[in-house]
Amino acid sequence: MLEIRGLTISTGRRDLVRDLSLRLPDRGITALIGPSGCGKTSVLKWLAGILPGELRASGQVLLDGAPIRPPHAALGYQPQSDALFPWLTLAENAALGLTVAGLSRRAALARVTPLFAPFGLAGAEALFPAQVSGGMRQRAAFLRTITRDSRLVLLDEPFSALDAVTRLRMQDWLMDRLRAQPRGVLLVTHDLHEATRLADRILVMATGPGRILREIPITIPQDRRDEAAMAPLRETLKILLLEDPPR
Repeated sequence: MLEIRGLTISTGRRDLVRDLSLRLPDRGITALIGPSGCGKTSVLKWLAGILPGELRASGQVLLDGAPIRPPHAALGYQPQSDALFPWLTLAENAALGLTVAGLSRRAALARVTPLFAPFGLAGAEALFPAQVSGGMRQRAAFLRTITRDSRLVLLDEPFSALDAVTRLRMQDWLMDRLRAQPRGVLLVTHDLHEATRLADRILVMATGPGRILREIPITIPQDRRDEAAMAPLRETLKILLLEDPPR
């Protein structure tokens, strides 16, 4: 569905990412892992059309074989921070992506409000971001991102601010959502358990400058609660990452 060709991102003095090419299918989760500083977040920001002005980028992105210019309506994005608007309630923030896409405010709120309970946000619909915890803000941001009808979802460590139990619940909810509404997901994460639990394939990035070091398809069944079965894959990923320390 989506293809990146020859992406180079630089500061002007050095390349952060050099000649990176990859394809993202329109179904399933692709996890992007790698050492800090290898350019994972920069790749997502470039796709989302919000790369900082001090960085230069060249490359091409194609959707169904046709060139597009980010930002694009087919791509939904959630940054590491919750990026909620402080003057909007949690419900209004969660509905914002739908209203931007053209849905009326009433219809958008009607769609997201029933999801507050599964997200552990019941009763917080009318609260403002400053009135709730960081984890609750992150869940509201994730709800805003995943309820948009974008064909590809870009997630930059979406569960990093959550406690372990809530993180597992949100991961399960993401999988349930993808089964109900299949789409492609590009997930940046530092958590090897999260990557191996969710992904259909894992792309390992290397530093100096950033590039795809290895693509690892995951053939283990989706219900990956057998820690013994997952251990060899996680060990392989750990070795790859330790062989390429941050620069």
